[in-house]
Amino acid sequence: MGAVIVLYSCSGNSGQAKELFAVNKQPVPSGQTYDFEAFYTLKGQIAMQMKAESMEDYTDRDFPRQIFPDGLFMEVINNQTREKTLIEADKAVVYKKTGLVELIGNVSITGSDGSRLKTPQLYWDRIHEHIFTDQAIEFRRKDEFIQGTGFDSNMSFTTARVNNVTGIIRIKTKK
Repeated sequence: MGAVIVLYSCSGNSGQAKELFAVNKQPVPSGQTYDFEAFYTLKGQIAMQMKAESMEDYTDRDFPRQIFPDGLFMEVINNQTREKTLIEADKAVVYKKTGLVELIGNVSITGSDGSRLKTPQLYWDRIHEHIFTDQAIEFRRKDEFIQGTGFDSNMSFTTARVNNVTGIIRIKTKK
C-alpha cells in the first residue's frame, strides 16, 4: 500500500489565493449549473418558470448575484389573472439584494395580449413588478408600432410609457 501526503500552507495574504483561483482576472463562481430550470410559487401556484443553458452563482459575494451568461427564458404568471408574460434575453444578471434583474442583448417581452417590447437592455424590478430602460425600444400593441428611447411600464404593459417617441400611435378622441 502506498500513501499520499498533501500539505497545504496558508498565509495572511488572501489576495494571492484569490488571484490563484481567478481566470483572466474574472471572479470564479461559487457554483455553476447547466440546463438550469426553476419554478417559483406564490400562494401555492406557479408564479414564474425560468430556463437557461447555464447559471453562475456569486451569491456568496459582497454584491450577491446570479449570472445567466448564455441567455435566459422566463414565463411570469400573474397570480390573479393567470395571464403569462414571456421574457427572453441573451444574458441576464439577477441582483439578490435589490430584487433587480438586468436583461442584456436582444431582450424581448411578450404580454398575454400579444403586445411585444424589444430592446438591447432592460431592468425588471421583481418586487414592484416594474420594467424600465433608457435604451432604444420597439413596442408593438394591436395596431400600434412605437419606437423611442426609454421605456417604463408594469409587467402587463397597462401603464406603458415610451420616451422620445416615433412610430404609429393610435390616439382616442372624444366625439
